[in-house]
Amino acid sequence: MKKILVLTDFSQNSINAYGYAVKMACQLKAEILLLFSTNGAPLSLTNQLQYSQQLHSFAKRYACDTRRQLNPHHTECLISGDAWASLLPTMAAVHNPDVIIAGSALLKTIEAENQRLPLPELAGSPILWIPDKAQYQPLKHLVFVTDFTDQDPQAIELVKDFAQAVEAEVSPVHFYPAADHSPLAEIKKQGAELNWVLGSNGNCHMLEEEDMMEGLQEYAEQYPVDLFLIATRDTHLTHQYLNQTYRKTDACHTSIPLLNLYQAKKKRCAGNCTHCQQHEQVGAEAVAG
Repeated sequence: MKKILVLTDFSQNSINAYGYAVKMACQLKAEILLLFSTNGAPLSLTNQLQYSQQLHSFAKRYACDTRRQLNPHHTECLISGDAWASLLPTMAAVHNPDVIIAGSALLKTIEAENQRLPLPELAGSPILWIPDKAQYQPLKHLVFVTDFTDQDPQAIELVKDFAQAVEAEVSPVHFYPAADHSPLAEIKKQGAELNWVLGSNGNCHMLEEEDMMEGLQEYAEQYPVDLFLIATRDTHLTHQYLNQTYRKTDACHTSIPLLNLYQAKKKRCAGNCTHCQQHEQVGAEAVAG
């Protein structure tokens, strides 16, 4: 991992995300690009100069001591007036970052007013969402939450590459509802094959749980987790995970980052995502009509 693109809106949440990114970059000896956008608001020359000063000050103030020593020059700072949702694919194409890091609260800002992150265009630069209470520590335990029976080689390679870059083990996890009558022995076999392809020493888990968010919480209470990974068509499950009103005050989503990779899923999301069920219901009604 050589390059990390960090998004900021100068909020406290983005300060924490930048601090997380800086420490990760120090560990990996990676370059950091810091990006601010007015998210579509007009950007005059005066505003641009003011934001430039603010962004450089931000980069220096919240960098850790180690980075200041290793990189005495300012982190490269980028400013744009484009909407985040259309800007990020351009930044990914131009700068080719290995990962994009953002504070969890920024997702709602990015996807406000019917804007949607085009995950297919960010397939090579997945987004790592950092919750408010997340504190960086060397990543050792990655948990890949996926459907063992619906895999994509490109997504698997991204998971594998990320794990190798941070020198962590990956534990694949499959959630299934009690009403699912699929042969569990076959699912377990495919999980073992996935584990072998990942080449990890992590354990492969199958857990009976219909609600993925509940499943993640239960898993985090039983096993060590430094970071969750999901591969999806869109950010629906990411929104669910980062929802700050979810169930418990100290739930895993408040402190465990989430890496959202892209995968053109062939089946419903693991855990029977309500979003997917609604789409299937609409499709069934259309056929019936």
